[in-house]
Amino acid sequence: MELISLITTLGSVVIPPLFSLVKGIFGKGKTESPEETISNLATTKPEAVAPYVEALSKYLTAQTQFFNRDVAGIPSVWVVNLRACIRPISVIMGFIILFMGIFKFAEIPNSVIITCQVVIGNWMGTKIEVHQ
Repeated sequence: MELISLITTLGSVVIPPLFSLVKGIFGKGKTESPEETISNLATTKPEAVAPYVEALSKYLTAQTQFFNRDVAGIPSVWVVNLRACIRPISVIMGFIILFMGIFKFAEIPNSVIITCQVVIGNWMGTKIEVHQ
């Protein structure tokens, strides 16, 4: 039981940053940022900076409109707040359940303990960032 518990906890802590690292290494190739392009234009062709900034502005507006194409109004505040609270509440409840199991306040099944460890480990794992 302890081995499975250890594997699931460590796995849920290590796997999210590992995926982040692999995605960073093998993801998209290096592309020039808009700031770098503006800097290069300012030194080589200053007259092209204004049209480039205007085109970039229109491009970002088009991307925003495309991203929001399915949005039909604003969700209720309670829905937004509930969605924001789901993960912190699950982590807090996981800590409470583990505390109750460790100090024998209640008899908790092993599957519930492992689930709590995965939830807590996954939350901690997503907080770890790996930069190149």
